[in-house]
Amino acid sequence: MTEQNRVEASGLIYKDNIGMVGLIGIPTRPGIGGIYFSKLADAGIHVELIIHLFDGEKFDHILVCVNREDVDATLAITKKVHEEVNSKSIIHDRELALVCISSLDFEKSEVIAGHMFKTLGDNDININGISTSLSSVSCLVKSVELDRAVSSLRKAFILP
Repeated sequence: MTEQNRVEASGLIYKDNIGMVGLIGIPTRPGIGGIYFSKLADAGIHVELIIHLFDGEKFDHILVCVNREDVDATLAITKKVHEEVNSKSIIHDRELALVCISSLDFEKSEVIAGHMFKTLGDNDININGISTSLSSVSCLVKSVELDRAVSSLRKAFILP
């Protein structure tokens, strides 16, 4: 990859040892996030990443990423919330990792996201979840693909 094809970013952060638990098909109504995240907090579970999707009509989907050693406790809480809110199903995956590209230049966030997604796709790395903020783009990938993801992103971005 030539220097001109690389995009400047402020940093690359990654973390292995991530598990994901999700509530799928939650009937939309106020307060469900409060119920779920209060129970996780009361159990001392640190949520690394939250992915939420509203289908535009009547269902929400919430996925939480936690440390792998907290997946069983998170699943137990999620099952109770699942019964309480009458969601359609629960999903989980214990073998995930996070990669995050950050930028202090908010105007470039769409360039960074597109370049990150293209880089991972070009390297045959599937993205299992995406979360963005004003200054970063985080992707959930399989743990076995973390080293390859980090290596390809280091080549695709100009990093400090």
